[in-house]
Amino acid sequence: MIDVSLLGWLVVTLTSTLSLVLLLVALGSVAYLGVTALEAAPRQRGARAIGTGAAACALAAGMVGLRVGAGAGAAVPTAAVGIAAAAAIGATAACAWTFGARAAAALGAAQARRSAAALRAGDERRRLLAASQRAYAEGDDLAAETAAADDAVARLRAAVGALADARAALEAKRAGAQDGPRPPEPPEASALAEDLARACDEASLKLSMGQRVLAAAEAAALRIACNAPLRRLLRRRPREATQALATLGAGALAPASASIEAFLGEVRAARVEVVEIAERRAPDVPGAPGEDGATDPEAAEGPAALALRELAAMESAYGALLERLRLAELHASARASVEQVESAAGALSATARAAAIDPAAIGALVTEIARAESAVAATAPEVGGSRALAEALAAGSVALDRSDATSLSELIAALRELR
Repeated sequence: MIDVSLLGWLVVTLTSTLSLVLLLVALGSVAYLGVTALEAAPRQRGARAIGTGAAACALAAGMVGLRVGAGAGAAVPTAAVGIAAAAAIGATAACAWTFGARAAAALGAAQARRSAAALRAGDERRRLLAASQRAYAEGDDLAAETAAADDAVARLRAAVGALADARAALEAKRAGAQDGPRPPEPPEASALAEDLARACDEASLKLSMGQRVLAAAEAAALRIACNAPLRRLLRRRPREATQALATLGAGALAPASASIEAFLGEVRAARVEVVEIAERRAPDVPGAPGEDGATDPEAAEGPAALALRELAAMESAYGALLERLRLAELHASARASVEQVESAAGALSATARAAAIDPAAIGALVTEIARAESAVAATAPEVGGSRALAEALAAGSVALDRSDATSLSELIAALRELR
């Protein structure tokens, strides 16, 4: 029995020497497989250092605490098992580092690909959404609807034309059968003539019904075409501008005015478009405007007339709103101008108050000048000097009482004349 212990703890007990040899072979196989895998895999930075460090630490630990067997002969198997275990641990650590790094890189690359795909998908969704919103605002679906209605009317017109041709052929055949002398007809010919007459009547009835359906379809197509500009304008109306007026106040006046003015331009263009559509599609249909753009009084309920009235009402409403916005802009501008004037006046008033002459300073100046002149007079008295000084001081006091700043220069001049 061979005991294998590490730091005094029993790890495993081998039954024979063959078991020890098999353990060494297993550890060597692990080391060999690890080295072979490292050579086959791409080089990974730091793998060699990690494997060497792990092997060195395992070898040091084995030399310190590993013991295989007992007695004096335990040194050789202990060293063999320690070296084999260190090699296996180092190779395993290097493999774990290499393949772990590769797995992490693969996961990172997959995550980056998924992120890039998600970004591309998001960009594509945003592009499709923007395209759909633009198409909705531009009325592409309305144009497609108008085109589909035109195609349906064209097919119906062709069918009615074919029915008219068939009726004309039947009428021609019937007229040819009735022309010329009429010999006695057998019963079969009489039955054929009755069938021909019945077919002509049925064709006439179907043609009449087809023409009525065609007229209704043309009116419907005209109504769809005339309403398309109005429906497009309802989609393109300046919602943001009106909402900004309700939430932002005076700061949204100028942008809202510009938006509404542009929308009014689109309304006028839509009116012109409706007139052109009505003139091109149904110049003789009731409700189509005339050359001057006005509708026939007898056809005031036609599709074009109704669309034009709706557009006129829309233009009137937004035009009134635009005028009120411009008036509000003028009021805001006037208010800002008044505020600027008040601010400038306030600044000037503050400056004027700061620049005002202090009466106390003027009094101190007069007192200093009087004292100086008194000292001069005491040093070199002159006749009448005291009286002139008294008069000058009296004039200066009167000027100070009146807060007359221009008298200060006269006072100083009078005092200088006393010298």
